[in-house]
Amino acid sequence: MKRVLLLNADWSPLHFITDMRAIVLLYRHKADQVSLWDDVIKSPTTTMQLPATIRLVKYVNKRWQAPRFKRRALFNRDGWTCQYCSDKLTWKNITIDHIKPKSLGGKTTWQNCVAACNHCNKKKANQWPEEAGMSLLKKPAVPQSYHFWNITVGSDEWHDEWAQFFQK
Repeated sequence: MKRVLLLNADWSPLHFITDMRAIVLLYRHKADQVSLWDDVIKSPTTTMQLPATIRLVKYVNKRWQAPRFKRRALFNRDGWTCQYCSDKLTWKNITIDHIKPKSLGGKTTWQNCVAACNHCNKKKANQWPEEAGMSLLKKPAVPQSYHFWNITVGSDEWHDEWAQFFQK
């Protein structure tokens, strides 16, 4: 079973659905096909390529609120990159840095936390970035809904055409 990216009518990503759900939406003319997987599905009467991306015909008003703080979503938001030195990170060397240190009353919030490598986190220690002579690559913000999706760019379940629908 392959994942299918479901886009709203305005081309914004909504979430991932199963390939069978995507086929039903296409069959009922509730969605249009945007891109395809190389995989083929066969039935006694037809053969078709599996959709990779579909777009709803009618706009769905979906209000989204960021759920509680999650490590993986923070790392996805920051692109698995140290927000001080821009090194690429993995589970082995990634840490969460509090911009306003916890020892000074800093909270674990989306706006106060960034992904950092072990080296930079130790260098900054219990100081503000300016005090440690460091600066952030970008201002931290509440992540988008897709940062919470459990999918990795470049994995077997990632379709190359999806990148254009996700903001950097």
